Amino acid sequence: MRNVIGLAKKVLGIHPQQGVKPLNNLVHIGSHFHGYHLPDNLLTSNSICYCIGAGEDVSFDTELKVIYDAQVYIFDPMPEGINHFRKLKECVKQQIPLTIEPTVPFTYRISDEQLESITFVEIGVWDQKTNLKFFAPERDDYASHSLYLFQESNEYIEAPADRLSNLMTMLGHSSVDVVKLEIEGAEYKVIDTIIDDKLDVKVILVEFDEVHNANDKSFHFRIKKTCAKLKKAGYVLVHSTHNLKRTFIREDVYNSLKTLERASKIKSSTQQQALSYS
Repeated sequence: MRNVIGLAKKVLGIHPQQGVKPLNNLVHIGSHFHGYHLPDNLLTSNSICYCIGAGEDVSFDTELKVIYDAQVYIFDPMPEGINHFRKLKECVKQQIPLTIEPTVPFTYRISDEQLESITFVEIGVWDQKTNLKFFAPERDDYASHSLYLFQESNEYIEAPADRLSNLMTMLGHSSVDVVKLEIEGAEYKVIDTIIDDKLDVKVILVEFDEVHNANDKSFHFRIKKTCAKLKKAGYVLVHSTHNLKRTFIREDVYNSLKTLERASKIKSSTQQQALSYS
């Protein structure tokens, strides 16, 4: 039955692994459920990373600082994200380990100094500067409010949001190395603005939340349409999980990484040949 479903998804062009062009040195960063895959040799201390959507898991965001000493900016106007970040700060300051995700545990390992260098921006990301209604989740096991999901809910919080290009200008950035989008269904709109504004973004990491909270049965095709837009805009899909958490890398960056891969392979082969003759 699984093979039949997989074949049907391939025919429809919605299989999770369809169109993936992997890189050899991808590494998983962050917790099991909220981590992403990135090339291990991509980021440095000069890299600018926008992590949009915090919720109650900023493991990926903090690991970017721990591993690469990257310049990290977290965007989330919701109380769950703000309160979790404050809780993490308190635990780190008091040297109390904070572990999240009880089924597949992740324990934060960031230092107080590293955490203080992360900028938390209490603004959401949308297609314009405005105040928006973020609707409360209708499930007890779901932590985050959403612009797009749960609109039938009578509970909501109003909070500021702005276009990504405006936020980049506000923060003094003409380019961003990594943009992570974990924004409960609003990713379609924000990806459209990245493409329309021709923003200089090297890597886009996206969680398509409708996989878990579908509004209707057409969600696979909305995801397919957005991924096609990214590919048309010059992004290469290098990793995809079963639940469609995806890593897109801009084509020029991808080509440079593939060139490094080939050079490394040739060097390794040459060294092995030299050892065999010695």
